[in-house]
Amino acid sequence: MFNTYVSVGDLKTPYYNVKDFNLINTTLKDTLFFRSEFKGGSEYNDSYNLNFYHTFNAENKSVIGLKTSDVSFKGNKWILNKDGNTKNKVILNRALDSISIEEIVMNNDEQEQIRLRGQLADSTYKDLQLQFKIVSLNKITPVIDSLKLQGEVNGNLNILQKDGIYLPSSNLNIDEFAINDMAMGDLAISIVGNRDLTEFQVNSQLSENGIEKFGVVGKIENKEEMPTANLVANFSKFPLEPFNPLGEGVIDHIRGDLEGRVNITGPVDNPNFNGLVTLDNAGIAIPYLNVDYSFAPASRVRLENQTFDFENIALSDVAMGTRANLDGTITHSYFDNWVLNFNVNTNNNRFLILNTEFKEGDLYYGTGYLNGTGRIYGSTTALNITVDGETARGTSLKIPLSDVASVGDYSFINFLEKDNIKSIDGQRQLKDYQGLELEFNLDVTPEAEVEIVTDTRTGSSLKGTGEGILLIQINTNGKFEMYGDFVVVTGQFRYKFGGIIDKTFTVEPGGQINWDQKPLEAQLNMEAVYSLTANPAPLLENQGYTGRIPTDVIIRLTGELQNPDIEFGINFPSTNSIVKSELEYALQDPTVAEKNAIFLLAQGNFVNDQSGINQQAITGNLVQSASGILNSILGGGNDKLNFGLSYEQGYQSTELETDDRIGVTVSTQISDRVLFNGKVGVPVGGASETLVAGDFEIQVLLNEEGSLSAKFFSRQSEIQAFLPDQQGSTQGAGLSYEVDFDSFRELFRKILKKDEKQDSTDIKVIQQQEPPISVMGRDSLLNFYAKPKSF
Repeated sequence: MFNTYVSVGDLKTPYYNVKDFNLINTTLKDTLFFRSEFKGGSEYNDSYNLNFYHTFNAENKSVIGLKTSDVSFKGNKWILNKDGNTKNKVILNRALDSISIEEIVMNNDEQEQIRLRGQLADSTYKDLQLQFKIVSLNKITPVIDSLKLQGEVNGNLNILQKDGIYLPSSNLNIDEFAINDMAMGDLAISIVGNRDLTEFQVNSQLSENGIEKFGVVGKIENKEEMPTANLVANFSKFPLEPFNPLGEGVIDHIRGDLEGRVNITGPVDNPNFNGLVTLDNAGIAIPYLNVDYSFAPASRVRLENQTFDFENIALSDVAMGTRANLDGTITHSYFDNWVLNFNVNTNNNRFLILNTEFKEGDLYYGTGYLNGTGRIYGSTTALNITVDGETARGTSLKIPLSDVASVGDYSFINFLEKDNIKSIDGQRQLKDYQGLELEFNLDVTPEAEVEIVTDTRTGSSLKGTGEGILLIQINTNGKFEMYGDFVVVTGQFRYKFGGIIDKTFTVEPGGQINWDQKPLEAQLNMEAVYSLTANPAPLLENQGYTGRIPTDVIIRLTGELQNPDIEFGINFPSTNSIVKSELEYALQDPTVAEKNAIFLLAQGNFVNDQSGINQQAITGNLVQSASGILNSILGGGNDKLNFGLSYEQGYQSTELETDDRIGVTVSTQISDRVLFNGKVGVPVGGASETLVAGDFEIQVLLNEEGSLSAKFFSRQSEIQAFLPDQQGSTQGAGLSYEVDFDSFRELFRKILKKDEKQDSTDIKVIQQQEPPISVMGRDSLLNFYAKPKSF
């Protein structure tokens, strides 16, 4: 049975918090035995299980003895009086003015030991000795945010007072000292106080392999309410990597070696730093933008009070080696509230500011280069980055629309789970890099590429270059806003649908994207064209027509970016007016036009009411994809000679059946004056594979100015040839002469050679044309140049 039971639920003090306190005691002869259990600490992570007793010795002095107990501090369990002997006790006289600590010993399972002994007599005498033996530093130091201290502590901490004279001393060695898991070397700390404890001499060194990396000498005066420091710190290849957590996730990969001398003066809680240090192998990274910057060797940082001034440091991005200059300051107050104020200048060169890859849920990604200026300012917990300038070569910004309807999805309906009431907008969140605010004020140039991935599952995307002015505002709390206009100069729209359509359209210059806050609600107004040759027989009265005509499938995109309005159109360039008129009449119904547009994309043919998607659609797209890969290999970047392979599907119906055709194309510049383009095709899969048909064109420049040229051509005829083993063709030759004039009078004078004093600059020289690399449409690899203006 116990004599007393005490329970306290919660006890908070300015120094230590306690909860779930329980104490019981019992009496055995003349000794009181106690057991107490409780939890403590700011988060109540420390636990105590104490067993002790109280009795009187032969001198009638009170004795408080400690029996085997355990204490858990910072997750480490310490055993008090592990041997269970009677040496672990404290003796007090009846007046409580004399206390003798014979010995209190703490051990753990790793043979670490802390030993306390000493005496206290009223206010005139104190002699306390604290001894550490292979004690891990992290087990005895308090928790410090973003700072993890490690090492093996050995040594003594002594406090001696006699008649008002203090003689404190400390001699501690911390072997294998480390900060945030990075080895720093061996740390020696020597502190000696004067007689009245008003001054402490400090002499500490951090050495690695016998070489001193950091040293502090000087004194700390304890004459005011707050002690003051007068110290000199020396750095020699002192690493900065251990302080990386101070960036709090906004700034990362803090690194470098510190060299220099710094005077430390003033109150110890907020001292002044004055001196000059240099940085080698230094740099920082910004993980949210996935950029990493290195500093130039011997970069200078001047310290003045609580300010660190970076003196025009040359930056270089690690990934691409682009360069800029950094100038500005970092300030602090009481080693808290670190504030940055930096200016960045690219000095008319491009500089990498964004280098991210696609991850599910990201609102944007890509590569960004800046030519201009920027500013990095604010506290490390609420950092701001502003950028003013123009986009530079290599910029490619991509905006994925992964959780909205794709351009090929006509329903634009999103189905949600029955019990899932979260909105789609609510599902799109930026990663939580706390406290980063970005503002980009950019002049977009044609050197930059913008890509909008309309469907990440199929790979459909809208990509192009252009010009415009954009303001982009982003923060890590979910804000992503865009303002401004983008006008297309060049572009491509890769359209995939249903597994059977995979075509690349050419975006017409002049198309626009207008942003007014929400990126996905940008207004589109643009056209994209896909060119091919197709047999129009299904739409003609004469369904025996076998010729292929140039055809453009046009997609018009208008409305919101995330939910655009799509209109299909079909155009017939370079087709005779009779066939064109009949086709336009057949396609005047929008439903028929849309259906034919889809079939032209899917299988390269027009359709009527009796036609549908067949095996040709799958086969044709597979062959076209393989042909495209082969063409890129054959093209090989040779501007003078290009070969290619094309595949044209035949047309099959009850009235007419034509064979598929494989063609070989060539585009070359025979000499500076002779250009050749041609294609030869052979039918496959039919009864006869010997009939050869094709087109070619030769252009010869006849004078030095290039204004007079001769052209010879042979083209497959659009007129039906009724003999199965023959193919109609049209040949021709002609001369063309080009001349510039401002009036008919000037024209006649130039023709009749009457203007003898004309300046040579009046004649426009035709620039030498390089053979085309692009294909005719996307299927034939042939692209005839437009005829020069002729007279």
